[in-house]
Amino acid sequence: MLKIYSDAAVSPKEQLTGTGLIIVGRDVYKQLSFPLPFTEDNHLAELQAFKFAVDWPISNDRKEEWVIFHTDSQLVADSIEKNYIKNEKYKAVFQSIIVSLNSLSFYEVKRIPEKENKGADNMAKQALAKQRKGRK
Repeated sequence: MLKIYSDAAVSPKEQLTGTGLIIVGRDVYKQLSFPLPFTEDNHLAELQAFKFAVDWPISNDRKEEWVIFHTDSQLVADSIEKNYIKNEKYKAVFQSIIVSLNSLSFYEVKRIPEKENKGADNMAKQALAKQRKGRK
């Protein structure tokens, strides 16, 4: 079983966006941070972060494992549960997530409180910090 925690961080003032993942499972523990294309829209950033989370087991040949995705985004959790997203500007990334989820054998999406997602939050903030350093 894999547990994957995802989060996004957005700094509108600096025009930076980043994502963080924590991946825990049999023989794996990873802390990952990635810059994202800038968006002021935190919901879009959360969807993009979740897309990274869903793609991780696929790109690491772990599609057959039970995967539990953890997110503190109500939009992400509710949209996956309903298999529907209303806002047009989110539909492309949402459809991409659904396609990727369909290639996994077993998965579950859990919405968790922000306080239980501090690891992924810290990694997302590290992605912002890396981008700041790169600008100097």
